[in-house]
Amino acid sequence: MKRILKKTGLFSVTIVLAVFLALCFGGCVGFTSSGTKMLTSYVSTDSTVQSSTADVVAKVAESVVEIRTESVNTQWGMQYVVSGAGSGVIVAHDDGFGKYYIITNNHVIEGASNITVTLRSGTTYSASLIAADKSGDIAVLEIAETKTLNVAVWGNSSDLRIGEDLIAIGNPLGSLGGTVTKGILSATERSISVGDYTMTLLQTDTAINPGNSGGGLFNMKCELVGIVNAKTSDEEVEGICFAIPADTARDIFNDLVQNGVVTGRVSLGIEVASDTYNHVIYVNKVSDVEKNTFKLYDRIVSIGNKQITTVLGFNDAIAALKPGDKTEVTVYRGTVSGRYVVYDTVPTTFTVTAKQLGA
Repeated sequence: MKRILKKTGLFSVTIVLAVFLALCFGGCVGFTSSGTKMLTSYVSTDSTVQSSTADVVAKVAESVVEIRTESVNTQWGMQYVVSGAGSGVIVAHDDGFGKYYIITNNHVIEGASNITVTLRSGTTYSASLIAADKSGDIAVLEIAETKTLNVAVWGNSSDLRIGEDLIAIGNPLGSLGGTVTKGILSATERSISVGDYTMTLLQTDTAINPGNSGGGLFNMKCELVGIVNAKTSDEEVEGICFAIPADTARDIFNDLVQNGVVTGRVSLGIEVASDTYNHVIYVNKVSDVEKNTFKLYDRIVSIGNKQITTVLGFNDAIAALKPGDKTEVTVYRGTVSGRYVVYDTVPTTFTVTAKQLGA
């Protein structure tokens, strides 16, 4: 049987009238005079091991939230509301401006025009997207609340031991918010392909289901040690689930809040797509900065010494670069002829400079 690694968000589609308007929520974030956001988050130093799962749940469950999303897609003259569900964890607050910050997966909120967050108590908020990192599959949301909410304490995932008890709390099936499951840490530093990106993840046998994405993985010290994001789907496979290590998630969270992007992530100024008919990767969008190097419909052959045959391979090649690195790119130029793209028979090679993503 084919094994498929699936993200654990949950989505459904509803047809609506063409006059439906998407609703976006905006917000503002407080700054100090130096421009740094005034956030408070908590990182554990020497926590006490709890004697039971119930004790852990009692301390951490209220920091985990349900997330619901709506986005509007248009196809064949009709518009569709795509409803999604996932989970998130409150990991920081800003007392000066009555804001709380929630970490979740990028794939939970990607493309959403309406994001709603619900606490374990049932209180619901409209949430604003602060920033997101696609390759790290992390997004940061903001809600407004002057009352005190439960904020999770970051643990150090590098200190985890194989076999250690872990507890997942999330919103499986998009309707069972606050669900608690328990397992162990099966492995660390698993290099896994999730969609179009290679990620280094924690492996656990803790039960994970669609809707758990973005939820918390806690240890017996009540520390947040992972953000749930994927599982292996196969009728012959059980108990192979994955989470983004807390050390990784925390670094991405901090960068997104302070800078809006992850420092060190690079871009070549293009977006690519897969032509499954011709089995090639081609350029489908070029930034103004790179319009004199890349061309629309360029078929990418190689970046540096890496042959490119998939979007995953393209993203892996980009991930190996640092801002300022120069790399040689080889392409076949493509031109539109009727309904098809015709490629040159002689390749074109040029050098591009990797730039900080978002710069």
